[in-house]
Amino acid sequence: MPELRKDYFTRKLVLVSPERNNRPFEFKPSASPFVHDKSLCPFCPGNEEMTPPADLVLVSNENTLLKLADSETERIHEWSVRYFPNSFPAVAPEATSQFSEYPLQAEPALGYHHVMVVTPEHDVTFSDLPIDQWIDILATLQDRVRWLYSKKTVGYVSVFINNGYEAGASFSHPHLQTVTLAKLPPLIEEEAEAVHDSMTEFGVCPMCKVVNLESNGPRFILSTDNFVSFAPWASPHAYEFWIFPKRHETSFLKVSQKEIQDLATMLKSTLGGLDSLLKNPAYNVAFHISSEKKTTKQIHWHIEVYPQIIKWAGLERGSEVFVNPITPESAAQQLGVSARRQISTMIGVI
Repeated sequence: MPELRKDYFTRKLVLVSPERNNRPFEFKPSASPFVHDKSLCPFCPGNEEMTPPADLVLVSNENTLLKLADSETERIHEWSVRYFPNSFPAVAPEATSQFSEYPLQAEPALGYHHVMVVTPEHDVTFSDLPIDQWIDILATLQDRVRWLYSKKTVGYVSVFINNGYEAGASFSHPHLQTVTLAKLPPLIEEEAEAVHDSMTEFGVCPMCKVVNLESNGPRFILSTDNFVSFAPWASPHAYEFWIFPKRHETSFLKVSQKEIQDLATMLKSTLGGLDSLLKNPAYNVAFHISSEKKTTKQIHWHIEVYPQIIKWAGLERGSEVFVNPITPESAAQQLGVSARRQISTMIGVI
């Protein structure tokens, strides 16, 4: 029977309706429009001049990882990770518009939009990346988020991955993006208000309560020393899953090197499990982190993964009530088996 579920922390509503999975479907999915011509990919080695100069380039040199930067006239080659301004930014570091009042409210979209190319290899997926590469990516991301928060106009740093055409990617070469905003985005603010209200009234972080609840429940997927993954109770996306630190952590910037290694294992195994189970689907990955500015609006930081295998239609777009034809419990069971298989492969059990 269909069931209407409410999100743990926000007003988001989800109709969990397995019967919807049985409906007839006339349309056929179209092939990916990506052109896999490496000479046209601005993220591939040898095409560095097709992007703005990189603010940070990781280069391996005799077992040492060097942090370098491009100049305006010269690009660094033989890199493992590149981080540079987006050529088509969603925000701008200087104001190009004016403030306006209600009902036509607007303000300058001040901020910084960057791309991190996470590997020189074009024809790989995120789950193909070795653990050491994941560690370098997460450590570099931590460094860049810290750097962005040092900027005056930055109130929040959004970190996300668009993997696949259906998830909004322009290029298939694995990459992630950072976009800064002057203030908290509504979703993060709503989560922060839920945390603040619970901490004030009960002295307990509601996100910690959810982590404890889901760590041993029917929506549990995988656990490592420091992180747990589970399918959320009210999942708007089929096969959606979240990754939380087990202990209460509000700052991604304070994650230790040991925890980064552990998170690398968690991401590789869960994304690998997703790829294996659903045959390399398109998906988005979003980091929900606290602002590092002086504010009481803090959350238990975490990562959310949204597979893009079910298209939202009129109900979702018109009412923001989401229909999920796969129960989170079923998704978690399948993802757990697949992710644990990835872990077993990594340690050579199979």
